[in-house]
Amino acid sequence: MKLAHRLGLSAAGIAALSATVALAAPFAAADTSNNGMTVVGSTYQTGTAYTINVVTGLPGISAAVYDTIGSNTVSVGTAVSSNNSTQASIQWTPTTSGSHHLWAVLTSGSQSVPTPGPLDVTVSDAPTSPLATGTGSASTLLPLITNLLNSLGTQTTN
Repeated sequence: MKLAHRLGLSAAGIAALSATVALAAPFAAADTSNNGMTVVGSTYQTGTAYTINVVTGLPGISAAVYDTIGSNTVSVGTAVSSNNSTQASIQWTPTTSGSHHLWAVLTSGSQSVPTPGPLDVTVSDAPTSPLATGTGSASTLLPLITNLLNSLGTQTTN
């Protein structure tokens, strides 16, 4: 009976901690968009793939996408629309942290929309260990939750 009571209180404690973590977690920002160009995501990090969507205005139009970091411009590739879509998409995986200036040039067919973008996105280095680099209250609560779960495993019935 004591074990069941302790487990019930422990479950309530875990629920309370989970609610605290959920309320203390920062809200994710919306996708980054400008003039018909969108990068899907909010906290941009090196080594992570993001989708870039470009409004083309007409089906069959592609968009050459570029990334300028400082004075260096590299091609991300060509975003291609599928079927009868007026939106072209491409994957972008930043390899360098810092300020990225993304822009696109529409190609083939007649352009019925202004040139999409540009977008400025700040990319940070990916953390080396998700547990070691936490900045929010979840990283400080992790040891508490671990200790609580460990204590559940050592309880005995009387």
